[in-house]
Amino acid sequence: MKKWHKIALLLVVIIGVLVAVKSCIDKKEADITMAYIGDDFVDFPAFEIGREALAALCDDINNDGEVWIDMTEISFSDQLGQGDRQNSFQKLTSAVGMGTARVYILEEKYVISNVSSGVFADLSHLGEGFVSPDGKTVAISVEGNKTVESLGIKASEDMYIAVREVSEMDTVTDKNIQNKHTAAMSIAEYIINN
Repeated sequence: MKKWHKIALLLVVIIGVLVAVKSCIDKKEADITMAYIGDDFVDFPAFEIGREALAALCDDINNDGEVWIDMTEISFSDQLGQGDRQNSFQKLTSAVGMGTARVYILEEKYVISNVSSGVFADLSHLGEGFVSPDGKTVAISVEGNKTVESLGIKASEDMYIAVREVSEMDTVTDKNIQNKHTAAMSIAEYIINN
């Protein structure tokens, strides 16, 4: 290998490392994570604008000096390849099964498949909707909801909002879980009522 090739390769590696370090430094820790679960995609530029209204409803839970609401897109669109769809299943397991997301905007079929699992909190005080086997309203329709639309999500007739229930494991592993739950409920109430 010629000397200038080695220098060029070294520069590429250094630039790559600097970009990786900068992205780690710039990554914000979310105070609340929301999840979209459906067959479409989130319009993230719209979400960036709508995020500010939601941030006003929350406190700086992680005490990093700013309120940051994150959105996880879990899409099962037919436009995705097999690898991307597999990635969506992994994200779904993390967001719902492990509780990394606290607020869900999801299609009806994903509510149905999780309604009896006990992962969704009681939203009866916010309206009527999907009722779990134990009689709690766990998801409320957001069809035509302008706030959902402002977050870059199509508020179609089969779209619902749900909030993650606080589990015993959450109380052990996350010292801020009650603050996150309060913020998630505030976000859900705001979305439902606007």
